Formats: sequence, structure tokens, C-alpha cells
Amino acid sequence: MSEQTTDRLQLWREQIASFTFPRWHELPEVELYMDQIVGYLSQKLGVFYDTDDDRRSITATMINNYVKQKIVAPPQKKRYSRAAVSALMVLFCAKQVLSIGLCGQLIAQCRDGMSGDGDEAAAAFHDRFCHVFEQVLHHTVAEDEDLTYLSVLRTEDCTLATTAIAFANQLYAERQILHSAQADDNSNEKETTANE
Repeated sequence: MSEQTTDRLQLWREQIASFTFPRWHELPEVELYMDQIVGYLSQKLGVFYDTDDDRRSITATMINNYVKQKIVAPPQKKRYSRAAVSALMVLFCAKQVLSIGLCGQLIAQCRDGMSGDGDEAAAAFHDRFCHVFEQVLHHTVAEDEDLTYLSVLRTEDCTLATTAIAFANQLYAERQILHSAQADDNSNEKETTANE
């Protein structure tokens, strides 16, 4: 692997190691129009989707499909609520390892399992999602061999923790493979140039 490729992978690992999801109270209080929600989610989740893979882009079409499938609450007067922003944030992470239908069930089950109702349950679930996914992401990119934190997370919420583990491992594996492939391409180009 070239030094430049190694540096890029290290930079990405550092970004993930310091990454935090916005907590419920940090999500926009005002309801967002479609272009605003796409921009907001792209900005907040960009560290996961900064590849050339168009399937990973966050688009209005995807959001509309999730609304049609009743996974995300429909907009009111073309504006999306804080709960919808939260659901989309969870969905765009979980859909990397679960079917869209299972993502909807995950969100519904986890929210139902929280005390309170409506926004109170949505807020509790959102903040729990943030905590679990951050812990798993941070430990994964640190290549932490002490996995005792996982037993704590699994005891508190096995489904969410397992989804986070699958997401973090897939994300990290993909990133390492992409960087290795780029390094191979770079060395092949240098070899070709040297032979000319």
C-alpha cells in the first residue's frame, strides 16, 4: 500500500474515531423541506458516504420511497419533522446491513421499547442509537481487541448493538478494500510509466 493511500485510510480512521451523531436536541428544531433534509443528512453522514458509489448517495427519491413504505413519517406541508430526520439518519446507517423492511421494524421496535410516547420515545431511541453506533464505530476503527464493551451494549439493546457491529465492520472492511485497490492501481500506473 502506498504511503499516500495509507495516509488517506488513517485520516478516515481518525474521522470515524472522533465522529459523533447529532443528538436529539441537536437535530433541527424547525421542520425541513426535502432539499434541506437531503443536504443536512449528506453533511452529517458524509464520512460514511464519501465514496464514488452513487448507491450510497442520499437522495430525495430514496426519502420519498421510505415515506411510501411507511418507514418514515410523511411530511406535513412538505416539511419533515425532527422524528423523520432521526428515522432517516438511522435508516441510512442500518440499510447498509438490513433490508429496508427490517430497518423499519428495527426503528418501530426500538421506539416502542422506550419509555414515553411520541417525541419522547423518538428522542430516547435516537440518543440510544447515537450512543451505540458511536461506541461500536470508535472501537472498530481503533482495532480494539478488548470487546467487553460489546457485552454491555448487547445487554442494553442486543438488536441495535448487533446492527451497529455489522454496519461498522462492513464500513471498515469496504474502506480497507477500496484503499488497497487504489494502492494497487497507483503502483500499476507507476510500473507502466516506468516501462514506457
